Amino acid sequence: MKLVLASQGFTTDEIAEKVAKLVGKDLKNINIGIINESYVAISECRSKRWLINELMNIERHIGGIIDFVNLRAYNKKEIERRLSAADLIYIVGGKQLIYGDLFKKTGVDNVLKKLLDTKVIMGTSAGSIVLGKLIDSKYYWKERYNIDLNGIQNNELEFVNFNIIPHYMREDHKKWNEEFYKRVAEENSFPLYAINDNQAIIYNDGKIEYVGGNPVIF
Repeated sequence: MKLVLASQGFTTDEIAEKVAKLVGKDLKNINIGIINESYVAISECRSKRWLINELMNIERHIGGIIDFVNLRAYNKKEIERRLSAADLIYIVGGKQLIYGDLFKKTGVDNVLKKLLDTKVIMGTSAGSIVLGKLIDSKYYWKERYNIDLNGIQNNELEFVNFNIIPHYMREDHKKWNEEFYKRVAEENSFPLYAINDNQAIIYNDGKIEYVGGNPVIF
């Protein structure tokens, strides 16, 4: 199982080169299948410029075929066919919790599990979070989203037994600082890796590698 858990994608050449090594192809020959479904739940008041920048970084680094695999437009068979044609399955970020529910509803959770041993799966932000475990700290959900943990349906894929905190200490995330996550960690049952937008965590058949520096671990 080969996963890349990133905060904002190919923001550095180092991240791109590490992904290429994991895929086993030169960047110019990598074909990528993009899942981009969770940004639609973000308020119209928040600019989507970040999404344009992330897609531009994909175009700048990836030289093969770039395909968009729309989970709402295609049936399960077509989704599997398109993802099977890619070397790298890339799950773009957006609003948290959208992917788990959508994957379950469309059967894409099983498609991803089926492809897990033959494809590299890369997520950014919410696209990374869905690959790990659901944070089980009631404090986290209450303080960040005003949601009761007991009301959340856990559809995270849980490919790894940890999760990431993306965009750590970015200007618009400074409220969620070290003190906050130390409090979260007191009642969370697994490790959280806080990374900034120039970092990523590679999970390669049980081995973990940090790209762009060590994360803050809670």
